[in-house]
Amino acid sequence: MPSSQEIFGLSSFPGYSRDTTSDMQSIVFPVNTVKTSFFTSHQMKPGQINPVYFIKFQPDWILVLFLLSFVLLAWIQVSYSKRLKQILLAPYSKRFLNQMIRDGNVIKERISVALVIVYAIGISLFLYQINILLYHHTIYNVTGFQLYLLIMVSLLIYWLVKILLIRFLGKIFKTYQATHEYILNILILIFVSGILLLPLLVLTVYLKSVFLLHICMIFFILLFLFRFIRGFIIGISLSKFSYVLLFVYLCSLEILPVIILAKLILSY
Repeated sequence: MPSSQEIFGLSSFPGYSRDTTSDMQSIVFPVNTVKTSFFTSHQMKPGQINPVYFIKFQPDWILVLFLLSFVLLAWIQVSYSKRLKQILLAPYSKRFLNQMIRDGNVIKERISVALVIVYAIGISLFLYQINILLYHHTIYNVTGFQLYLLIMVSLLIYWLVKILLIRFLGKIFKTYQATHEYILNILILIFVSGILLLPLLVLTVYLKSVFLLHICMIFFILLFLFRFIRGFIIGISLSKFSYVLLFVYLCSLEILPVIILAKLILSY
C-alpha cells in the first residue's frame, strides 16, 4: 500500500526521508543481529547424578597404626629373622614346617604376639576401609577410631571363640595332633596374610583407591581358600573320618561364620 507522501507526490522532493510518523516507521525496532560471544559455556558433561561422598585426608591415628606395624616387623626381622623365614615358607614347604615345629612351639613365642598384633591392625583397617570406601555405614552411630576399635575387638573375639571351639572339638573326638596342626596352620596363614596385606593397605589408604581395595579383597579371598584347602589336607590324615564329614566340619568352622557375618553386615 503506498504511503501518504507517495500519494501526494512528496517522495519526489529532495531530502525526503521515509522515517516519518505517517509511515509508522519510527516505532519499528531494528532487527537484533546475532553476534558470537567471546565467552562460551563450559564443555563439562555430568558424569553421574548420585551424590559423591567427600573423603577427607586420613586421620593421624591411621598413620600411628602403620608406624606401629612397621616397627614391630622391623623388630621381628632384627631379633627373629630365622624364625620369620620359617613362618613365611611354612605354608608352601613341608620341610620348613617340620623344622619350625622341631625348633619349638611357635604359638608360645613372643614373635607370635607381635605378628598377631600386625594381623589385627591390618585386617581391622582393611575392614574399616571397606566400610569407608564402599558402604559408608555407621554402626550404632560409631565412626572414626571408635568404629575401628569396634571392628578390631569383634575380630579378636571371633578368632578366640573359633580357636577355643576347635580345641574343644579336638578333645571330644580325641584328635589332639591333628587339632594342633590345624590351629598351627591357621596361625601361620594369619601371620603371612598380615605381613603381605600391610603394603597393599598403605597404598589403598593413602591413594583412596577402590581398585586397590578390590585387589586386597581378592588377595584375602585367595588366602582364605588356601587355608581351607590346607585344613582339608590335614584332615585327610585322619583315616577314621570320611571325606564328606570332614568337608562338612570345615564348612561349619570356616565358611559358615563368614557367610553369617557377611549377611549381618549387608542386612544392616
